[in-house]
Amino acid sequence: MVMGSRTTWQRVWCRREYLVPRTSFLEPRFPKVAAVVPIHNGKDETLTFLESMACATYPNLEVIVVDDGSTDGSREAIAACFPQVSIVRGDGNLWWSGATNLGVREALRRGGDFILAINNDNVVEPDFIEPLVETARSHPKSLVTSKMYDYSDRNFIFSFGGVINWYVGEIRDRNNRRDLIDFDRTSDCDWLHGSSTLIPAAAFAEIGFFDRENCPQYQGDAEFSLRARRRGYRLLTEPKSVVYNRTAVSSGTEALNRERVREMLTSYRSPFYFRANYKLYRDYCPCRPVLLFLAIRYLRMLYSIFRRRFVDRTRRNG
Repeated sequence: MVMGSRTTWQRVWCRREYLVPRTSFLEPRFPKVAAVVPIHNGKDETLTFLESMACATYPNLEVIVVDDGSTDGSREAIAACFPQVSIVRGDGNLWWSGATNLGVREALRRGGDFILAINNDNVVEPDFIEPLVETARSHPKSLVTSKMYDYSDRNFIFSFGGVINWYVGEIRDRNNRRDLIDFDRTSDCDWLHGSSTLIPAAAFAEIGFFDRENCPQYQGDAEFSLRARRRGYRLLTEPKSVVYNRTAVSSGTEALNRERVREMLTSYRSPFYFRANYKLYRDYCPCRPVLLFLAIRYLRMLYSIFRRRFVDRTRRNG
């Protein structure tokens, strides 16, 4: 789907202009951007995201949704409301990295110059792509991510790129509740979200795809960006590109027994998934011994669970 360029017909949905395919007269200064959106269920969230994407002003944009086995009618709803969105079907076992890889391969086959890895839990500003492309073209060997605000609290910067401190087990987002940095300047960072990141098509030939085997869900974006940085790519955050993220943080209220800990370490759905975290530390942590600093990371993550529980309990009893 190409949005943002007016041709001979339009489709109006929810009072939004839905603009249609790429035309031959587009200026070469607008390289083709292919947005790859992995989904599994979340129909309403996806439609809201696509509605915001339909207002994107970038004139050479294609949207590819990878539906990895949704059972809530997402695919049918997208086809009905946004017929120019390309839908690629997964088998339900791709997870984030596998689904994104499938979409990237399709985007490369269609001649995308840049791949925009973006999730359906975002709502975007209409002009969010232009600054990403401008920065990427100004810094040819770079990956560029958006400035992400919290959808519910538009004064809170949820992510301005990622920061890593291997010594204390910290792999997190930079935000304006913890970091004293200038959030209004293009900035280098340690790792990038896969939630709204522009990647040159040529990067995939040079460094490969997202690591589906070791990081199927969590840490896939961090691992890919660290691999890119090792190969000489800059990791940049562009403040003029604004999106709003609706990710809800779990309070972790389940009983932390032996079975729960085992599940946290072995489930793809868990940020504690051992194989993904071990992959990051084994391949990229400069500190040795790796297992010691990985243990510090797990202690920090467990502490965050107990802290959230304490805050939740205090609020309920307050």
